[in-house]
Formats: sequence, structure tokens, C-alpha cells
Amino acid sequence: MFTLSMLISHTLTDFVIQTDSMVKAKSERRLRGFLLHGGALLLTALPFLMLLAGSSFISASWKVLIIIASHLVIDYLKEGIHKHLERRAAPKISRLQLFLSDQILHIAVILLVTSGSSMEYNGLSLWLTDTFMRNSAITYESAKRIFLVLYIAFSGAYFIPLMLDKVYEKVEGYTDILNMILKVGEDKVAHGFIDEVKAGKWIGIMERILMVIFLYSNQISSIGFIIAVKSLARFKMMENKIFAEYYLMGTLLSVVYTFIAYGALESIL
Repeated sequence: MFTLSMLISHTLTDFVIQTDSMVKAKSERRLRGFLLHGGALLLTALPFLMLLAGSSFISASWKVLIIIASHLVIDYLKEGIHKHLERRAAPKISRLQLFLSDQILHIAVILLVTSGSSMEYNGLSLWLTDTFMRNSAITYESAKRIFLVLYIAFSGAYFIPLMLDKVYEKVEGYTDILNMILKVGEDKVAHGFIDEVKAGKWIGIMERILMVIFLYSNQISSIGFIIAVKSLARFKMMENKIFAEYYLMGTLLSVVYTFIAYGALESIL
């Protein structure tokens, strides 16, 4: 359970809590960005730590600090490499590889540090279980399900744009071109709505949440229904070949990423 708690903490911090200003501060290698990131990791780990008794609390606290320190070191090195790649005008695939390497290292450190940890829970944990969960409890399987849903859904929102950047790397400003296609026939109010809401990102996140749930419940055939419903929303725009290819590429990447990430994470947890 300790392992999954830290994996969920990592997921929430890297993909949900982390703001654009934190990312900017880290990219400029400013201490503030890393301190905020480390603080977010600690805050998301605290609920689990508060449920531990005595020696388990002390042992887990040290391990959490080790994980946070290693996380920040990895991020600092990643930003340094990123800056180096930017100066060399390196291809986008390098940034994709950097993202994947960063995530693999973070997960590997968590697995290594928490491996074999046996935790004793305190009275608060028992009271919460008796009060709110009655005869049920958060099992390893349910915690794993929560992690798989969160990680695959939100990490995909970072991975897929990096993959699309690689596919369209020879088309300068391809996102601006696609954004203009989205706005064809819309008034100025709709233009602002399209720019600010970023509905595509959240549609992708919800799409991957549903796909993971279907995979977990062995309802793979239902995934086709998600893709069909998603396509209906953009039916008229499919007449534009440029948009249709981009849309299909993004959708298939989302499906492939979900299957591969689910299989890989399921096999190591």
C-alpha cells in the first residue's frame, strides 16, 4: 500500500497539482519551483503518513524524504538536459525521450525505496475504516486501480502532445493551423471559448479514464463505443483532411498509450 500511495502522490503532483508557474520556475532552474514541487509531493504523501503508527511512521517518513529528494534531483537534471537540447535546437523526439526517461526513473525510485515495506497502522486508520467504510477497506487492488486510472489519464495529456510534435515537427506552427480550422465559421465569442477551455485535453483525459476502467473490467469491446462517440462530436470537421488526420492520429495514440501503459504498470505492480 505504501508503494501505491507514493505512486499516487507522484501522479497528483506531476500531472494534476503542478501549475504552469511551477513548470516555468523549474525550467528556469529557480529554487522556488523545486521547493514548491517538493512541498506538493510531501502534502500528497501526508494523508498516508498520518495513518501510520510509531516506528512505521518514522520509517515511512524517511523513505518519503528520500523519494522527494531523488525526485527533485531527477527533475533538476532533466531541466538541465532540456536547456542543453534547446540550445542545440534538438528534435522534439529528444524531449519525448526525456519525458519517458523522467517518468521511468521516478517510478523506479519509488518501487526501489518502498519495496518490502511493512507498515503498522494507527488508531486513526482503524477509526476511519470503522466510521466511513464499515465492513470494507481500501485494498491493494482498489488502490492500484486508482493509480492506474489517474496516471494513464493524466500522463497521457503530456505524452500525446509530445508524440504529435514529433509527427508534425516539419510543419511550423501546426497547432496554430489546427486551431484556425477549429474556429472556421465561429464568431469571436466562440474563438475565445476555444482558446481558453482546452476541451480536447479534458476529452482525452476522460477517454483514457473510461478505457482503463473497461480494460480493468475486461470490457475491451466497449472502447470502440468511446471512439465512435468522440468522432461524432467532430463529424463535420472530418471533411477537412488535415484535421481528420490529426484527430485520428491523436485518438489512436491515446488508445495505444493506454494499452501499453496499462500492460506495463499492471505487470510491475
